Amino acid sequence: MKKRGIAKYIVLIVLFICIMAALVLFFSSRGPVAYERPVKPVEVMRPEKRIIQDTIQLTGYIEADAMIPVVPFVSGTIEDYLIKPGDYVEKDSVIAEIDKEPYELQKAQAEAAYLGLSSSFDRVDALYRKGAATQQDMEMLRTQRDAAKAQLDLAELQLSYATVTSPVSGTVLMAPSATGSIASSESPLAVISDLSDLVVSVKVGEKYFGMISSLDDIDVRVSSPTGGESRAEVVSIAPYIDPTSKTFDMKVHLLSPASFVPGMFVNITIVLSEDECYALPSYASDAGGGLYIYSAESGTAEYLEDSIDRSDNAWISVPDSYSDALFIVRGLDGLVSGMPVAVVNEEEM
Repeated sequence: MKKRGIAKYIVLIVLFICIMAALVLFFSSRGPVAYERPVKPVEVMRPEKRIIQDTIQLTGYIEADAMIPVVPFVSGTIEDYLIKPGDYVEKDSVIAEIDKEPYELQKAQAEAAYLGLSSSFDRVDALYRKGAATQQDMEMLRTQRDAAKAQLDLAELQLSYATVTSPVSGTVLMAPSATGSIASSESPLAVISDLSDLVVSVKVGEKYFGMISSLDDIDVRVSSPTGGESRAEVVSIAPYIDPTSKTFDMKVHLLSPASFVPGMFVNITIVLSEDECYALPSYASDAGGGLYIYSAESGTAEYLEDSIDRSDNAWISVPDSYSDALFIVRGLDGLVSGMPVAVVNEEEM
């Protein structure tokens, strides 16, 4: 039994040695393993002729160039209120009627006083001419008559103010009153503006002061989130810089105001220069702002340093010498110079 146990162990040892020898022979017979770099799929395109703009992007709010508050010159109960926000009114059209009775009574009183003094003056003047009255009496009545006439004129003017009219033609922006409420000179009955005369006041960073001040013709474009677009002309540029905000004020006038209303938020683009050049979509650059071209000879991506001349929100320009190069525009994640790539949009080749 003992000999059979020893023989069993010898067989296991020999079997183990054979297995190890076979493994050594198998691995020693294999050639060296070659590492193949992965091929990255990419999309390429050639640069296109595009207009690249050097711009300043700002934001602001639409304002009416003139907002006219209509303030009544007399107080009283409003008997008729003829407007509402959004109404268009012509100059001198009636927008409200204030109770006229107190001012009619005031006019009647002033008129009676004037007529009485005028009659007295005419009688004394006739007597004076005959030598039956003194010059002092005549002059005193003349003064009283003229003062009564001034009071009558004032009463007539105040009566006319009871009919409130629009001082300008325009659109009613605010109509804060109503029939039955009290009108007074402390609060306007309406705010009227000409919506064809709209402006935007913007604050521009001080670094652009010299550049903008030196331009003879400034190209300004205004757009709204609702799709409205308009060119604008500069109305004024402040001759100083606010030391607190480090900005200066610029006001521009909209040339096509139909799509805008006061209070609307807008984007303002000031175009400093505009050039036609070869360009790629802005997404063609990597996170570092670099570009890659596709080398057809090696089938790899080649990194270009300092290849971007200028850019705007949508396009980046490249030197004319690269006008016929194939630039990698998709598949930039993880891309490094010299990496093998496979072009998946062959129609661009």
